[in-house]
Amino acid sequence: MTKLAIIGIDGATYEIIHPMIEAGELPNIAKILAEGVSGALESEKPPMTPPAWTSMFTGLNPGKHGVFHFIGRDLGSYQHSLKNSGSYVGKDIMSLLSKRGLSVGSLSVPMTYPPFEVHDGYMVSGIPMPLTGDSIAWPPDVCDDMRRILGADYIADVEYSKYDGDTETAEDDLNLYSELRDELFHLEEQRLDIQTDFLRERPTDFYFTVISVTDRCQHYFWKFQDPDHAGYTEEGAKLYGEVIKDSYRLADKFVGEARAIIGDEVPIALVSDHGFGPQYHDFHINTWLEQQGYLVRKQVPYLKWGKLHLGGVLHRLGLGVVEKIIGPLGKIPIYRPKMKKKADASDIDWSQTTAFAALHGICVNLQNREPEGIVSDDDYASTIDEIIIKLSDIKMPDGSVACDGIFKKEDIYSGPRTAEAPDLQFQMAGLSCITKECWGESELFALRKNAPISGQHRFNGIFAISKPGVEAGKVIEGMHIQDTAPTLLYAIEQAVPAWMDGNIRGDIYAEPSEPKWDRSPEPQSDLPASSDTDDAQSQSIEDSLRGLGYLQ
Repeated sequence: MTKLAIIGIDGATYEIIHPMIEAGELPNIAKILAEGVSGALESEKPPMTPPAWTSMFTGLNPGKHGVFHFIGRDLGSYQHSLKNSGSYVGKDIMSLLSKRGLSVGSLSVPMTYPPFEVHDGYMVSGIPMPLTGDSIAWPPDVCDDMRRILGADYIADVEYSKYDGDTETAEDDLNLYSELRDELFHLEEQRLDIQTDFLRERPTDFYFTVISVTDRCQHYFWKFQDPDHAGYTEEGAKLYGEVIKDSYRLADKFVGEARAIIGDEVPIALVSDHGFGPQYHDFHINTWLEQQGYLVRKQVPYLKWGKLHLGGVLHRLGLGVVEKIIGPLGKIPIYRPKMKKKADASDIDWSQTTAFAALHGICVNLQNREPEGIVSDDDYASTIDEIIIKLSDIKMPDGSVACDGIFKKEDIYSGPRTAEAPDLQFQMAGLSCITKECWGESELFALRKNAPISGQHRFNGIFAISKPGVEAGKVIEGMHIQDTAPTLLYAIEQAVPAWMDGNIRGDIYAEPSEPKWDRSPEPQSDLPASSDTDDAQSQSIEDSLRGLGYLQ
């Protein structure tokens, strides 16, 4: 019999759920709120999918689990690489319960690629991951099961690169959203078929899934139900004004069908990694860094040396026969002048750059940390303080103060992985203005209008748990996403690891009992933290994340 089920609803917010319930909708979610305990769930800073979900299921802050973004800084370089489950495996609730002998089922939970072995169960990875192939699940025969259920290969998510979420266009192509909507709902309905089959045919003690359609629809369809958004039109509202609500209706169907199979007496929790709201502006962070003199780069166009290989030159000239004859000599490099026309990060002059943008934050170009760092350890603190002062002076286009939150990394993270975080994180206009790392923009701000992505994350996620013994209908306050794992372990009378950062919310009960504690040392990850994907897979994943607006 299932001992605990977690239904993650990515990006869900009570600001949408409560009005829908009041209108008589979302009956299954409404039942859990009425029978159980609920409350807003504060997300991580910034409220991004990878650190938030990882904090949720490890009970740790990003400075300990090491996930700050979909990508991570490769310390000692200016490069980045995709983050994966290798950062935290062994510390997560799936691994903990598995090692205690509970069977575990995990379906589409973000940051679980590569999938890892769990006791007597299965794991189907969530993003970021290859969208197809048998590497996305453990054990591999799970993919055969999914093919049986669907009658086709399982596709994990939409290939977002074709939707190019951040590019502002002269006109909004409303036909684009129809295709995207249909694809999003089709894939989520398929995942619902998988859930139904697995809960019946592969029952586990612990079940954890995350519904992604809510997050994606709020990213792409927010403006169609928000008259205050510059991209709102009556035509768009008529076509797509119900899409976000439809995604919540589908999430409610997930909850109802899961509960129908596992039973009303089984503890069930609803969790989201963050909330949602509109994106009204972009902030051109590189333009600001250049204007302030922190970042210096070569101005395009300029001549640079391009590298070709002799074999490639012969091939282009139609001399393939000669290319074959010369064999290995085809690898001889040939250098020629080339005009660089499009600006990018390769133009940065690191010898004059004090600070640069990374992972939606700002990093100091520090000596002995960055390969061409120029800021000494003695000047680090004063440089950070100076940047904070200048960030505080930025005004939105309407004259209001732009930054309503500026955070030094040591103030929001703790632990050995903190060094991998940006030195500063900041938020603007209640997160309705998001940094954009483009190059060569003359203005600091741009109005979001026709860019496909019109919604962005907020701090106010959701938490709810329904189980015998909790105070029916109680609303708790001040819960942080790191509190989720220890609270859920406590709720099912499992020992809570003392190394978790999160707090146990005993106030889900009228009379809290004394928790059980696990005093064993914090486990170490037993998977490599580097990506398990090849170069082509990594590029495909990054292109898709870029289309979704997470990479630039």
